[in-house]
Amino acid sequence: MKKTFIIIFLFSFPKGYASDSLMVTDGFHLKPEFTGRKIAATSAIGGLLVTSLLWSYDTWWRDSGRQFHFITENWLNGQLRGIDKVGHFYTSYFYYHLFRNIMLWGGYDETVAQWWAFGGAAFFALAVEVGDGITPQYGFDYQDLVFNFGGIGYGMLQSKIPFLKNFNFKWSYIPDGGYRFPLRFTDNYDAHTYWLTCNVNNLLPESIAPYWPDFINLAVGMGVDDHATRREFVIGLDLNLESLFRTDNEDWLLVERTVNMFHFPAPAIKLTEDKAPRYYLFHRN
Repeated sequence: MKKTFIIIFLFSFPKGYASDSLMVTDGFHLKPEFTGRKIAATSAIGGLLVTSLLWSYDTWWRDSGRQFHFITENWLNGQLRGIDKVGHFYTSYFYYHLFRNIMLWGGYDETVAQWWAFGGAAFFALAVEVGDGITPQYGFDYQDLVFNFGGIGYGMLQSKIPFLKNFNFKWSYIPDGGYRFPLRFTDNYDAHTYWLTCNVNNLLPESIAPYWPDFINLAVGMGVDDHATRREFVIGLDLNLESLFRTDNEDWLLVERTVNMFHFPAPAIKLTEDKAPRYYLFHRN
């Protein structure tokens, strides 16, 4: 009996080790050894954080010198009709998934990727609020942080609960006058739409699912109009790029998942306060 156990152990150990080394985590392969790709992943996250903070400084904090102060708005009923709060939620949600996917692409395991993503997104959110705190026209707003951590929290829940991956947040930003560089997103909130998309195909009964294309999602969006004085909602369709362009290439998968967090023009109906419904073959903003 003892000899039998030893033989089984010796044959099963290499097999188990090989299986772990090739384990697939959310479409990416684990790499137990420290590779160049791991260095690239951690460097990319550091570079993205530095670049984001420099852009924030140039956009909001340059020439600021006021004593640190606080500001409090009326949650979703502030002067911007809540679009800025939704923007905080999405920004942290976006950074969490971007950092997590980069770490998985680098070959790190799920736990490491998740906590790097949490730390990076939380650091950026807190840094932005501290910067706003010394800027005359802004201020440290705890409500912004609530929405920031709400976005991070929902991203983490999606990592733990597969069913939630059927409900994703996306963003579209197409200014009427076209893009101007350097980009100043907060100068034109009317060009923002934040979307909650639903993967209908995964939620339908098996007998019906084949009749609904898996790359077509339903989406509900929120935006503002007339210089952020009117709130508006949009009901439309959304493209799921991961279903439309399936790939096993990890490089393209990272690009695809990043791009898939943006909403592309599609048929929609827009409902704006005190205005008649508007219909779009390709809704832009």
